[in-house]
Amino acid sequence: MATPAVSLLVLAHRQRHLLDQAVQAAFAQEGGPIEVVLSDDGSEDGSHARLLELAAQYRGPHAVRVRPAGPRLGIGGHYNALMAFASGELLVTAAADDVSRPDRVRRLVEAWQADGRRADLVASHLVDMDAQGGLHGVIRVDDLSRWRGERDWWRQRPHVVGAGHAFTRRMMERFGPLRADLAYEDQAMAFRALMMGGGLTVDAPLVHYRRGGVSGRPAVDSVEAMTAWTRGRLDRWRAEALQLIADAERLGLGDRMRAAMDPALRRDRYLRVLLDRPPWPVRWQALREASPLPLGWRLRKLLAEAAPSLALRLKRRRR
Repeated sequence: MATPAVSLLVLAHRQRHLLDQAVQAAFAQEGGPIEVVLSDDGSEDGSHARLLELAAQYRGPHAVRVRPAGPRLGIGGHYNALMAFASGELLVTAAADDVSRPDRVRRLVEAWQADGRRADLVASHLVDMDAQGGLHGVIRVDDLSRWRGERDWWRQRPHVVGAGHAFTRRMMERFGPLRADLAYEDQAMAFRALMMGGGLTVDAPLVHYRRGGVSGRPAVDSVEAMTAWTRGRLDRWRAEALQLIADAERLGLGDRMRAAMDPALRRDRYLRVLLDRPPWPVRWQALREASPLPLGWRLRKLLAEAAPSLALRLKRRRR
């Protein structure tokens, strides 16, 4: 079987102080030549200029390309742009704040080829890395080979981490571009793959995965900052749900996915009403309409948004 065309995608955004290590790890990948694509998503910290410098300095077997600078696209939009720019049939994600082990691409490709290239998502475990680069325990993901199609997906979503993924071009072309506002690509990628050729997991930690990212909870110091963070989190949740619904629609499974996403969308609508802090009759009406979400949860959220300063103090005490 001929060696597949592989692209290792280094995705950066405002990570100028970290990206050298991620890029050097990409350059150090073992095995046959691959395409290394360096791409900054509209940073204003000099990240793109540094990527150009690193590419110019590289002397090695891999083909290195730097995506042209452009405006901020967000995670979903960034992936879409990379799909148009990269050339590989298997594409490996490498976030610019993480570090890939030298054998990462080789082992992912070997596993994919051993499976007859049927899988559309190839995952691995990760090593927990703190903000200073210290390494801790292994973050294990699910064995994707246990999910064999639609029935298994509805039974339970797999635990996956997008920073450790490799995925196929054919999968992305089958479903089309991701939502531009999508910030959590993990589940969208997993759903797409498991509805096509399936997935597999290499039983080894191949990425040093730095803590933080869009899912991390910041240390907020005001009600306004806490509200803004909560709105951003809701936007990310909603984008993921709508992406899954859109992908399911392509398979004739839209009604079932909408039913599965209904609790998340009800939660989203309810919390958005509370964040606007409308008159009390509107809040009570929203509480009633949020059924069948648990009443205790609805009441706790109602009280928290009625007294945001108290809620902020309680959050600070739990740190």
